[in-house]
Amino acid sequence: MGASSWRYIAPYAGDVAASLAAVRQREFERLFVHDTRWDGLRPAGQSFTSVGDLDDLWEDEALGGEGTHTIIDVWRVIDAEEYDDSHTVRPLPEEECIEIFGTSQPTPADFERAQDRYAAGQPGSEELWGMPRWSAWCSPLRGTDGSITSIAFWGRSGD
Repeated sequence: MGASSWRYIAPYAGDVAASLAAVRQREFERLFVHDTRWDGLRPAGQSFTSVGDLDDLWEDEALGGEGTHTIIDVWRVIDAEEYDDSHTVRPLPEEECIEIFGTSQPTPADFERAQDRYAAGQPGSEELWGMPRWSAWCSPLRGTDGSITSIAFWGRSGD
C-alpha cells in the first residue's frame, strides 16, 4: 500500500493515553466491525471486539507489514522529550507547538490553518509532518475559554 498520512481531532478524555485509546477504539469499530474488507485478517472462528484484539496480528506479516493506515497503527504514548519511535505518539512540547502553530496553546482552527499551510507547500510548514513513519504527534487543542476541549493526533503509516 505504501506510506500514508492521517489525522484526527477527538474529544479530550483527560489525558493523552485515554484520548488515544478512545480514538483507536472508535477507528477499530469503523474498520473491523462495520467494514468487511478486513475480514481476511481474522483467524478462523475468531471475532474482534476491541482494538486490543489486534495486538497479536502486529507480529503477523498480514498486518505488521502494512498496518491499517490509521491511528490504530500507533499505541504507545511517549514523553514529549523522547525520540519518536515505531508505533509511538509524542505530545509536542511548547516550543514545537509555537513553531508549528504559532502559539503554545493551539485551537482547532490553528491546527486546520497549519494543515492548510502544509497542503499549500508554504515555506516552514514541513515541520508539521516531520515525524518518521509508523509514529504520530499530538497536541491538546483549546476552546475559546482556554480550556482543553479536544486533541489532535496526526501521523504516518506504511513503508
